[in-house]
Amino acid sequence: MILMRRGSLWFALAGLGVGIFVACSADPPVVAVTRKYIPYGSDNPYAGVQDRAGSWNQEYGSPQTSAGYSTASLNRSSGIRQAAPYTPQGQVGQSPSSVYREVNVRRDYLSYGARGRSRKSMNPRYITIHSTQNWSRGADANRHALALKRGALGRLSWHYTTDEFRAVQHLPTNEQGNHADYDGPGNRYSIGIEMCEHPGNSRSATLERTAKLAAWLCVKYDLPASRVVPHYKWPRHGKKPPNKNCPHFLLNNGRPGAKWANFVRVVDVYRRRMGGR
Repeated sequence: MILMRRGSLWFALAGLGVGIFVACSADPPVVAVTRKYIPYGSDNPYAGVQDRAGSWNQEYGSPQTSAGYSTASLNRSSGIRQAAPYTPQGQVGQSPSSVYREVNVRRDYLSYGARGRSRKSMNPRYITIHSTQNWSRGADANRHALALKRGALGRLSWHYTTDEFRAVQHLPTNEQGNHADYDGPGNRYSIGIEMCEHPGNSRSATLERTAKLAAWLCVKYDLPASRVVPHYKWPRHGKKPPNKNCPHFLLNNGRPGAKWANFVRVVDVYRRRMGGR
């Protein structure tokens, strides 16, 4: 009996740990917005995404092998590979259904009674990309889904969490979440995607999965790749700074720059391959 109680307590604490460390959020930020933040890889001599041969492995340390993606180092700059050319205009390189299968989406919706369910309808106009800033071990997409379902994150909610293996969907994409800017347009008109950052998770594989998911959503809702935006886009009124450094490893000095532009280019490659206009 004592062992069972201890096991239950440990499981509950593990779930709570996810809630404590999730920081890319709007209600309320767990990490104080006034805290000084130094992005990983700030000492990297290369600003932005590199085009030279071999830079993907050198900068991000996550090549794909026969055994899958190796683990990305949290001490290295993180970004996404240089976009490959898309197929000629008018030719569809891959069907949306096949891309969706590659993303490996698992639906695990919050219950209607959960605090994170707004139950407000939404016609998506944007796709907002976040990163969890949760470096607790094991804080993958499944653990975030569990934390949301248990109410460990209060009224916070978003639509998908991605990691190197899967994407877990927490809300229907036609329902508002609470992930960006309180009652602002980021929550009212955008689909929120959180990228996991826990130790052992391949950041490069997570980025590829996120880019494919964002591209698939662009095709589904007939959106251009320019409507894929960082959390930074949506100011949080009353906070200093109002625009959050998120997703931090895709921003340059806390703002969208070369890394973000390259991520959007990759999204556009996948979008066009699926026949997106």
